[in-house]
Amino acid sequence: MNKTEFINILAKRAEISKSKCEKVLSEMQKTITEVLKKGDEVSIRNFGKFQVVERKERKCVNPVTKRFYMSKPKKITVFKGYKNFKYCLK
Repeated sequence: MNKTEFINILAKRAEISKSKCEKVLSEMQKTITEVLKKGDEVSIRNFGKFQVVERKERKCVNPVTKRFYMSKPKKITVFKGYKNFKYCLK
């Protein structure tokens, strides 16, 4: 499912226009991004938690040259679904 399909379904269920639904979705994305950039986490009750985790440097292999190198540490975004959200998928 892509963003357009998701907005169509969400707008239909919430009984709002597609443009309002798209605006809400984009503002939600911007807000989550801003909070994560500050270093905080976003917890949405009965849904899940977005957080930034720092990945340590690690040993990697270049598949073409077969040489080892150390990857740089970096920050990544992680989403963890809450229990009730996980159980509805089973």
